[in-house]
Amino acid sequence: MSFYSKAKFLLAGLIRKLWRIRVEGAENERPGATYLICANHQSMLDPVLLGAAIEHNPRYMAKAELMKIPGLKQLITALGAYSVDRGGSDVAAIKKTIFMLKDGESVIMFPQGTRYKGIDPKTTKVKFGCAMIAARAGVPVLPIYIQVKDHKVKLFRKTIVRIGKEISPEELAAVAEGPEDHRHGAELIFSRITSLEEED
Repeated sequence: MSFYSKAKFLLAGLIRKLWRIRVEGAENERPGATYLICANHQSMLDPVLLGAAIEHNPRYMAKAELMKIPGLKQLITALGAYSVDRGGSDVAAIKKTIFMLKDGESVIMFPQGTRYKGIDPKTTKVKFGCAMIAARAGVPVLPIYIQVKDHKVKLFRKTIVRIGKEISPEELAAVAEGPEDHRHGAELIFSRITSLEEED
Protein backbone atom coordinates (compact mmCIF):
# COMPACT_ATOMS: atom_id res chain seq x y z
CA MET A 1 0.00 0.00 0.00
CA SER A 2 1.38 3.39 -1.01
CA PHE A 3 1.88 6.28 1.42
CA TYR A 4 -1.08 8.05 -0.22
CA SER A 5 -3.30 4.97 0.16
CA LYS A 6 -2.30 4.58 3.82
CA ALA A 7 -3.01 8.25 4.53
CA LYS A 8 -6.39 8.00 2.83
CA PHE A 9 -7.21 4.81 4.74
CA LEU A 10 -6.45 6.57 8.02
CA LEU A 11 -8.04 9.96 7.29
CA ALA A 12 -10.94 9.46 4.85
CA GLY A 13 -13.34 8.11 7.46
CA LEU A 14 -12.68 11.02 9.80
CA ILE A 15 -13.09 13.57 7.02
CA ARG A 16 -16.39 11.98 5.98
CA LYS A 17 -17.69 12.25 9.54
CA LEU A 18 -16.52 15.81 10.19
CA TRP A 19 -18.06 17.15 6.99
CA ARG A 20 -20.99 14.69 7.03
CA ILE A 21 -20.20 13.52 3.50
CA ARG A 22 -22.81 11.52 1.63
CA VAL A 23 -21.79 10.06 -1.72
CA GLU A 24 -24.35 9.60 -4.49
CA GLY A 25 -23.73 8.06 -7.90
CA ALA A 26 -20.77 5.94 -6.78
CA GLU A 27 -21.69 3.41 -9.48
CA ASN A 28 -20.55 5.96 -12.09
CA GLU A 29 -16.94 5.77 -10.88
CA ARG A 30 -15.31 3.00 -12.90
CA PRO A 31 -12.64 1.03 -10.97
CA GLY A 32 -9.23 1.18 -12.60
CA ALA A 33 -10.09 4.06 -14.94
CA THR A 34 -7.94 7.16 -15.21
CA TYR A 35 -10.00 10.32 -14.92
CA LEU A 36 -9.71 14.05 -15.08
CA ILE A 37 -12.07 14.67 -12.15
CA CYS A 38 -13.90 17.97 -12.57
CA ALA A 39 -16.07 19.59 -9.89
CA ASN A 40 -17.48 22.92 -8.78
CA HIS A 41 -15.21 24.87 -6.43
CA GLN A 42 -16.41 26.47 -3.19
CA SER A 43 -13.69 25.86 -0.62
CA MET A 44 -9.98 25.22 -0.12
CA LEU A 45 -11.10 21.87 1.29
CA ASP A 46 -12.75 20.68 -1.93
CA PRO A 47 -9.82 18.49 -3.07
CA VAL A 48 -9.64 16.86 0.37
CA LEU A 49 -13.40 16.26 0.48
CA LEU A 50 -13.35 14.73 -2.99
CA GLY A 51 -10.38 12.54 -2.15
CA ALA A 52 -12.17 11.23 0.93
CA ALA A 53 -15.44 10.65 -0.93
CA ILE A 54 -14.38 8.70 -4.01
CA GLU A 55 -12.60 5.39 -4.52
CA HIS A 56 -9.80 6.75 -6.69
CA ASN A 57 -6.71 8.35 -5.16
CA PRO A 58 -6.68 11.58 -7.17
CA ARG A 59 -3.89 14.12 -7.38
CA TYR A 60 -4.41 17.88 -7.43
CA MET A 61 -2.44 21.08 -7.88
CA ALA A 62 -1.30 23.03 -4.83
CA LYS A 63 0.52 26.35 -5.03
CA ALA A 64 4.21 26.09 -4.24
CA GLU A 65 3.89 28.40 -1.22
CA LEU A 66 1.85 25.76 0.64
CA MET A 67 4.68 23.27 0.22
CA LYS A 68 6.93 25.53 2.33
CA ILE A 69 4.75 25.30 5.44
CA PRO A 70 6.05 22.60 7.84
CA GLY A 71 3.42 20.00 8.61
CA LEU A 72 1.01 21.24 5.96
CA LYS A 73 3.32 20.10 3.18
CA GLN A 74 3.37 16.56 4.54
CA LEU A 75 -0.41 16.50 5.04
CA ILE A 76 -1.46 17.73 1.62
CA THR A 77 1.20 15.65 -0.13
CA ALA A 78 -0.17 12.62 1.68
CA LEU A 79 -3.61 13.56 0.38
CA GLY A 80 -2.48 13.82 -3.25
CA ALA A 81 -1.21 17.37 -3.77
CA TYR A 82 1.59 18.18 -6.18
CA SER A 83 3.36 21.50 -6.32
CA VAL A 84 2.68 24.09 -9.00
CA ASP A 85 4.44 27.44 -9.17
CA ARG A 86 1.58 29.89 -9.70
CA GLY A 87 4.11 32.60 -10.46
CA GLY A 88 5.76 30.48 -13.11
CA SER A 89 4.54 29.15 -16.41
CA ASP A 90 0.99 27.85 -16.77
CA VAL A 91 2.35 25.72 -19.61
CA ALA A 92 4.56 23.81 -17.17
CA ALA A 93 1.58 23.09 -14.89
CA ILE A 94 -0.51 21.93 -17.84
CA LYS A 95 2.26 19.68 -19.16
CA LYS A 96 2.77 18.16 -15.71
CA THR A 97 -0.94 17.43 -15.34
CA ILE A 98 -1.15 15.86 -18.80
CA PHE A 99 1.91 13.73 -18.04
CA MET A 100 0.36 12.48 -14.80
CA LEU A 101 -2.89 11.57 -16.55
CA LYS A 102 -1.07 9.73 -19.32
CA ASP A 103 0.88 7.93 -16.61
CA GLY A 104 -2.37 6.59 -15.18
CA GLU A 105 -2.92 8.99 -12.27
CA SER A 106 -6.33 10.61 -11.92
CA VAL A 107 -6.24 14.35 -11.29
CA ILE A 108 -8.75 16.78 -9.78
CA MET A 109 -9.35 20.04 -11.63
CA PHE A 110 -11.88 22.83 -11.10
CA PRO A 111 -13.23 24.33 -14.36
CA GLN A 112 -14.06 27.61 -12.60
CA GLY A 113 -10.36 28.14 -11.95
CA THR A 114 -10.90 29.68 -8.53
CA ARG A 115 -13.17 29.34 -5.49
CA TYR A 116 -16.64 30.88 -5.43
CA LYS A 117 -17.79 30.66 -1.82
CA GLY A 118 -21.48 31.30 -1.33
CA ILE A 119 -22.15 31.76 -5.06
CA ASP A 120 -24.33 29.57 -7.26
CA PRO A 121 -21.88 27.78 -9.60
CA LYS A 122 -24.27 28.18 -12.54
CA THR A 123 -23.65 31.95 -12.43
CA THR A 124 -19.85 31.71 -12.58
CA LYS A 125 -17.45 31.71 -15.50
CA VAL A 126 -15.60 28.65 -16.75
CA LYS A 127 -12.02 28.39 -17.96
CA PHE A 128 -11.16 26.17 -20.91
CA GLY A 129 -8.13 24.35 -19.48
CA CYS A 130 -10.06 21.32 -18.26
CA ALA A 131 -11.26 20.41 -21.76
CA MET A 132 -7.83 21.02 -23.28
CA ILE A 133 -6.09 18.82 -20.72
CA ALA A 134 -8.66 16.02 -21.05
CA ALA A 135 -8.37 16.14 -24.85
CA ARG A 136 -4.58 16.11 -24.93
CA ALA A 137 -4.31 13.38 -22.31
CA GLY A 138 -7.03 11.34 -24.01
CA VAL A 139 -8.84 10.52 -20.76
CA PRO A 140 -12.52 10.69 -19.77
CA VAL A 141 -13.83 13.38 -17.47
CA LEU A 142 -15.66 12.38 -14.29
CA PRO A 143 -18.08 15.22 -13.39
CA ILE A 144 -18.84 15.71 -9.70
CA TYR A 145 -21.07 18.20 -7.92
CA ILE A 146 -20.27 19.19 -4.33
CA GLN A 147 -23.60 20.25 -2.84
CA VAL A 148 -23.78 22.12 0.46
CA LYS A 149 -26.25 24.60 1.90
CA ASP A 150 -25.70 28.17 0.66
CA HIS A 151 -22.70 26.92 -1.36
CA LYS A 152 -20.54 27.22 1.76
CA VAL A 153 -18.54 24.24 3.03
CA LYS A 154 -18.53 24.12 6.84
CA LEU A 155 -17.54 21.66 9.52
CA PHE A 156 -20.46 19.39 10.48
CA ARG A 157 -22.62 20.79 7.65
CA LYS A 158 -23.97 18.03 5.40
CA THR A 159 -21.95 17.70 2.21
CA ILE A 160 -23.29 15.72 -0.73
CA VAL A 161 -20.74 14.52 -3.30
CA ARG A 162 -22.77 13.57 -6.36
CA ILE A 163 -20.89 11.67 -9.09
CA GLY A 164 -22.16 11.87 -12.67
CA LYS A 165 -21.60 9.67 -15.68
CA GLU A 166 -18.20 10.06 -17.28
CA ILE A 167 -17.69 12.15 -20.39
CA SER A 168 -15.61 10.33 -23.00
CA PRO A 169 -12.87 11.94 -25.10
CA GLU A 170 -15.04 11.23 -28.15
CA GLU A 171 -17.95 13.16 -26.64
CA LEU A 172 -15.72 16.15 -25.97
CA ALA A 173 -14.32 16.01 -29.49
CA ALA A 174 -17.84 15.89 -30.95
CA VAL A 175 -18.76 19.33 -29.57
CA ALA A 176 -15.51 21.01 -30.66
CA GLU A 177 -15.62 23.23 -33.73
CA GLY A 178 -11.96 22.48 -34.43
CA PRO A 179 -8.91 20.76 -32.91
CA GLU A 180 -8.10 23.80 -30.78
CA ASP A 181 -11.66 24.62 -29.75
CA HIS A 182 -11.88 23.76 -26.06
CA ARG A 183 -14.51 26.32 -25.06
CA HIS A 184 -17.41 24.09 -26.04
CA GLY A 185 -15.84 21.11 -24.28
CA ALA A 186 -15.39 23.11 -21.07
CA GLU A 187 -18.98 24.33 -21.25
CA LEU A 188 -20.18 20.74 -21.72
CA ILE A 189 -18.14 19.57 -18.72
CA PHE A 190 -19.44 22.30 -16.45
CA SER A 191 -23.04 21.93 -17.57
CA ARG A 192 -22.81 18.23 -16.66
CA ILE A 193 -21.44 19.20 -13.24
CA THR A 194 -24.13 21.76 -12.44
CA SER A 195 -26.90 19.49 -13.76
CA LEU A 196 -26.11 17.16 -10.86
CA GLU A 197 -27.48 19.66 -8.36
CA GLU A 198 -30.71 18.47 -6.76
CA GLU A 199 -33.17 19.77 -4.24
CA ASP A 200 -32.15 18.35 -0.86
